[in-house]
Amino acid sequence: MSNSPTTGRGSRTSYLDRTWLNHWTVLLLTPIAAPDIADLRAKMVDFMASDPSHPLCCTLENAGTRWRPVAAADRVRHVRETIVPGGPFYLDDPYTYLDEHRPSPDSTAPFKVMVGADSMTFYFAHACGDAAVFSPFAVLMSLGDVEGLRSLRADGGLAVATKILLKEAPKHGGEWWSHLRSTASTPVPATTVSPPARVYPPTTTAAGTLLKAAEFNEFKAWRKAACPDLPTTALMASAAYLALSAEGVPLNDKGFFTLVDLRRHLPKKQSLRPGNFAKSAYIPADMADPAAVGAGLKHLVATARAVPALFSGALGTALRRSASPGSATQEALTMTFNSMMRNPGVEHIPWADPAEAMYITMAYPVGSDGISVSACAVEGRVSFSASFDPNRVDGHAVMRGLERLHDIPALLQSQAPDAAGEPLPSAAVELISTPTVGNAAR
Repeated sequence: MSNSPTTGRGSRTSYLDRTWLNHWTVLLLTPIAAPDIADLRAKMVDFMASDPSHPLCCTLENAGTRWRPVAAADRVRHVRETIVPGGPFYLDDPYTYLDEHRPSPDSTAPFKVMVGADSMTFYFAHACGDAAVFSPFAVLMSLGDVEGLRSLRADGGLAVATKILLKEAPKHGGEWWSHLRSTASTPVPATTVSPPARVYPPTTTAAGTLLKAAEFNEFKAWRKAACPDLPTTALMASAAYLALSAEGVPLNDKGFFTLVDLRRHLPKKQSLRPGNFAKSAYIPADMADPAAVGAGLKHLVATARAVPALFSGALGTALRRSASPGSATQEALTMTFNSMMRNPGVEHIPWADPAEAMYITMAYPVGSDGISVSACAVEGRVSFSASFDPNRVDGHAVMRGLERLHDIPALLQSQAPDAAGEPLPSAAVELISTPTVGNAAR
């Protein structure tokens, strides 16, 4: 995909958005009643003419520091290169299809959409926003409602991050300082890093599996009977760790990352404000113990610890240019786990057969020191996907691990302290995030 000529200097990208430069989220929907591609392209050209400065009508220029409007004379060509026909793919291996059709690394377009006979595939630059933007974008495009994209203009930056920080600091400043001191004084375990580290550009692939509605319902029934006070997120995160570890994937057993949606600290009317308000936070916990994972989630929410991380990430981007030349190999991978049970707008997707709905996700790039696992619920079923660096992880082992998640109760009961079936310990934990796709910019 070639870059399009632009007109004018355009607006500057926000510092919150720049923390996500070069990160992409991917989504494949099938089977759907896909819109006509010619009609979709024509509507996009009209939208670009009516709102040329909208980020979705621009390209990312000057190393991602500006949204540049596409020149009027080049809009038709730009749209033809960003909204393209999609070919056939195999449902038992959709990730090969997603790998093969990624946008060119030198493309500055904010998205690429492939329209198939009964499917749509979306590649979305994370600089345009998190799931509060990406998920509605996919839904609106699947409906052919290009005009609806107007409301997805990201409008969060360093000023918003500062307001959130000042709002929460009086309540949590002491806790933030204590956490900073404790993490600064905690030595890195000797087993975590393998010297000398080999540095190479990260690559990313993915694998996934789909839990049938009956399987997910069985899990929910078991949770209600065995550990009703533990949230689904904690149980699934612990189960994902156990499943992958059982297949030899070398995971850090002392904690994981998760994305926290910080819109909770904005006024209620801004609960879906477009932008990048999700931030990654590390939770120290015994990954084999879902109660410990749940307690870690509860503490993360109670202390609002991701707020200073959102501010410092944006401030750091403002003060210096971020660079990611490569990743160092490490013995243990730290999992990022995100639970996306309520993606905005998915109930409006024009499924051809809701009973067969497939909502396939991945994120890239993921560094060689991590693996990003997401659980996404659609039409009563749950899709688990894992994005990882194939130079560091055996993809077959990841796939075998994900298949173990078809019986989450069995995974978790294998860790129960009493073989007679003593219920898992409980802890009241609040779910922490609105859905966010992708691996966190840390």
